[in-house]
Amino acid sequence: METLTMETFAASRWVERVDARRTGRRGRGWGRRRAIDAFAASGASRDPFARARGRTTTTDPFGDSTRRMTSGARTTTSETKTRPRYPAFEDARVYEVPERLRRPGSVENDTFVVHKSLEDVFPGSGLADAFHGDGRFRTGVRLAMRDDLFVPNEKLSEARNAAMRALSSSVHVNWFESRTGYAALSAHFARHGVNLTGERFIKGLGALCGEPCHGTLIDIASIGKQKIRHSWHQDSGYDRFTVMLGFPASTPSEDPPPGVGVFTHAVKLSHPLVQLGDDGSVIQWEDFVPYEGDFADEYVARPVFKRGQEIMVYRDSAIIHSAPDQSHREAVWRFM
Repeated sequence: METLTMETFAASRWVERVDARRTGRRGRGWGRRRAIDAFAASGASRDPFARARGRTTTTDPFGDSTRRMTSGARTTTSETKTRPRYPAFEDARVYEVPERLRRPGSVENDTFVVHKSLEDVFPGSGLADAFHGDGRFRTGVRLAMRDDLFVPNEKLSEARNAAMRALSSSVHVNWFESRTGYAALSAHFARHGVNLTGERFIKGLGALCGEPCHGTLIDIASIGKQKIRHSWHQDSGYDRFTVMLGFPASTPSEDPPPGVGVFTHAVKLSHPLVQLGDDGSVIQWEDFVPYEGDFADEYVARPVFKRGQEIMVYRDSAIIHSAPDQSHREAVWRFM
């Protein structure tokens, strides 16, 4: 089992901060260099899948496709103002990847994002009720995960380690094993009447990644309700699944609309993108020359978090994604 160093954990904070800082274009390749340098600073591989060589294609465990457009774009209004016009996720158009940007020999994508529910993944446990019933319960899940999976760096001070594992920090851990046997999560669930062990919870979510998977989990902490510029990228370009569990903000929102701003935003791609750098490295949309331009709103899919779709699963090669241009969440977990 590969041990993740805490320098790597600290570097993981780039995941959302790099998007938040991008209020204007700084030249193509800047965003990608930032992403790669964040890992390089710790001596870690810039390939997040360095242990798994080659582009192994996984079997898609989800049969449905979001390709077909089913209705017109939807606009919602409140009594005081008109909300931004967002197409429903299934209505966002598929972006036709230019021939020059397609991975050689690739086939057309037909599945993009699939939602799963906590009730389906953990039936009869009572987790879904607790998760939606109390924001303090959700925060407790994030704290317990840190107790179970965060490994302090013995070379750093107690204060530094405390800052790195704080709820306001994005924490990068290995979900394959726990020094505590996932005891903190198990105890948290038991206190709230949830019939579920911590190990079953973490490994049940991680199993949705399929095989092969890397065994990493990042708790991406909220940056607040600031508006940022989309920064479109793929984490690796591999034909592998990423799993996200949303932690919505405790206070309701009208702008963005309810449920929008929890999950990653996505553009559905007709074909996998060619890899510009080393195998498995981050693919940044702005690195393609000549630049194809920003995506029109009709292509931008904004997945909605709600009861029955607390979990988002996608194949990295099938979409290009970004932190929300306007987020409204406590955090989001990303399993790979």
